[in-house]
This record gives sequence, C-alpha cells and structure tokens, in this order.
Amino acid sequence: MQKKLSEVRLDAAAIRAHHRRVLLQLLRSHGPLSRRDLSRASGLSAAAVMNVVVELVDAGLVAEEIPATREARVGRPSTDVALTGTHHVLALQIGAGFLQAGVVELTSRVVASEQIRFPVPTAPEAVLDLAGELLQRVMDTAGISLEQVLGLGVGVAGIVDASRRVNISAPTLGWTDVPIAEHFERTLGLDVVLDHNVRAMAAGESRYGTGQGLESLAFVYVRTGVGAGLILGGAEYRGGTHGAVEIGHLRVEQDGPTCTCGGRGCLETVVSDGVLRRRMIDAGLLDDDRAPDDRTWTEDFVAAVEAADPRALEVRDDLVRHLSTALLSMVNLLNPQQIVLGGLLFDLAPVVIEPVRAALAEQVMPVLRDGIRVEPPRFGADAGMIGAATIALDTFVFGPPLLPTAPVG
Repeated sequence: MQKKLSEVRLDAAAIRAHHRRVLLQLLRSHGPLSRRDLSRASGLSAAAVMNVVVELVDAGLVAEEIPATREARVGRPSTDVALTGTHHVLALQIGAGFLQAGVVELTSRVVASEQIRFPVPTAPEAVLDLAGELLQRVMDTAGISLEQVLGLGVGVAGIVDASRRVNISAPTLGWTDVPIAEHFERTLGLDVVLDHNVRAMAAGESRYGTGQGLESLAFVYVRTGVGAGLILGGAEYRGGTHGAVEIGHLRVEQDGPTCTCGGRGCLETVVSDGVLRRRMIDAGLLDDDRAPDDRTWTEDFVAAVEAADPRALEVRDDLVRHLSTALLSMVNLLNPQQIVLGGLLFDLAPVVIEPVRAALAEQVMPVLRDGIRVEPPRFGADAGMIGAATIALDTFVFGPPLLPTAPVG
C-alpha cells in the first residue's frame, strides 16, 4: 500500500532530524571536523552532510572555520565545522543545603558559575526563588540574555518522576512532590528538564569527561548520603521505580547502625560526610567547633593520612573497606567499564582512589580484574553543574546518545 504524501514528508523530516543529531554528536565527541571527516564518520553522503551543515549554520548551532594549524594552500581554503559559542544552556544543581548554577556552551565550556548555601530545611518555594536569582546573576556575569539560552537543566537530590518534571522525594532536603520544572518554566519562560543529580553527573562524565567513548559507567557520589548514576549501553539507566539506583542502601556491615530506610549496616550509615566527620572528631583529629557546612575538614583528613597518623589510617581503611564491598556488588552484577567517585570521595581522592582500586582488584573475579577503572570525575566539584548542563544539552540540542559511528580521520 502506498504511503500518503504527508507520511512521506514526515519520514523525510525525521530522517533530516536524525542526520542533524548524528553530525552534532560527532562534533561534540571529536571537536571541529571537516565535511569529509563528517561524511566518513557518519556514513552520510557528501551532499547530505553539506545540506545538514547549512541547516545547522542557519540555526546558529555550528560555524565553519579555517583551522589555525592547517597549512596554507593555493585555491579556496578548506574549513572545519565546529559547535558555536552563540547559544547556551543554563545549569542548576540543587543539593542538600547548596545551589550551584552555571551558563554552559554547547561544547560544555562553563562561561560563568556561582555556588551558594542555604539552611536545611528550607521551604522549596524559597529555595527555588533563590535559585532563580542565582541563575539571573550568572547570566549577567556571562553577559547573555534569555534569548541566547536554549533551555535549563536541573539536577536535584532525591527521586524524580519518569517525566522528569517533579521532585517526588528528597529526604536530605525535606521535600515532597515539588514541581521544579513547572516553576522555572513559569518564572523564566524557558524549557526545563529535571533529573536526579547523580544520574545527571553520570551523563556529564560519559559525554564530556573521563567516560567518553565508554558504553558503561557508574558514578558514585557521597555527601549527606550516597547516590549512584549508571550509564548502560551508552545511555542513562532508568529502569525500575523512577530509575533509582540506591547503592547507599546496600548492606556492608551485618550488625551495623540502623539506617533511615529501616535496614541495618547500609553503606550510608558508615560512609557519608557526617559520619566520617564525626569519626574524625571522636578520634581527636578535628575540632568540634567548625560550622556544619565547613568542608575544609577533608584537607585535614588527607594530610593526616599522608602523615601516616594511625587514627586517620583507621578511618580511611574502614571507608575503603565499606565502599569497596558495595562497589564489588556493582562490579559483579554490571561490570561497568569505569567507576567514578565524586563528591566527598573527590575531596579525599589522593588517599582513597588507589586503595579502592587495590581492594577491588583483590576481591573481584580474575577475569574482570584488568578491566576495573576507578577514577575521580574530570569536573571535580563542578560535576553536578556539568551534569545538569548535559541533560539540557541532550534534551534541547543533541538528542539521546547514538551508537558509536565509524572512526574519524
């Protein structure tokens, strides 16, 4: 049966949209490329690449430029196609007691950013209003207007509904059923996408960080609690109920402390900012008069471990033992190509990363041992903001990740 003309037109539009997505993701992964390289890597004809590039130039998403390193030749100079700095996304991370906002280019370059703290608990309406003011400040710092913004990505602690509109539950904030996306769409007039903050961090590390080119990655984030985000098959894992990955509630100590979830010995009860800080105080390594939001205590911890203070070594070794027990379960079940340790674990990376690698290598099956990669996040303390930018860029510019294409060059 012949297709209707409208169906043929729809198919053609879908094909063009797919071609745009292919080329944009190649430019995101590899940086500026010639049309020939784009054609070779994408499998599209030279004519198709030329047509798509014209569309993307007209939309202000890419520009053609003469590379400074390319040798001068007689005749018309060849050009590369590159993502432009004309358009931006806004990024916002809402954590337990802090906000971080940024203006981010299509290449993931941060143009401006700022972080502020707020007391917990604070009513969600007050925090969202504070976040709106923060977003306006970073736009002013970057010198851009809303007309140059393609959308806002928000990463938030807690569980986010499947449509990525509402923060269903955030125990560390004391929030329930907060319509975050709707709030910013109403107040800013922007398209908004919302996601779990650690899942967004995993996406950022996968697209722009140490996980580029990998099909699987686990991002483990420790602060007030312990969260995880998974990349499986090159895309964020969203299975089960709201896609929650509750590594913080894996039991790592049989008769350990009672957890807020009702269980005992969960990872969160022995590995978190508050727990480790308290152990440092009890061991006489830290004064008890520091402000609760003062995170410089991690510097004292690292210094004490590097000085081989036995009290600090005991705390560090317990941390490594508990964390590696939880990660071992993840490795045996999912075998991710890379594990990224962020948040508090990034702060403690000089004395934690290598011992965790060694502990996993001792326990994991020999056939999996050589494949274990444990790394700090490329973006460090900015991982949450870059993650929020990534979900905005994926939603409003690049589309969901595609399968790997042919090699470039």
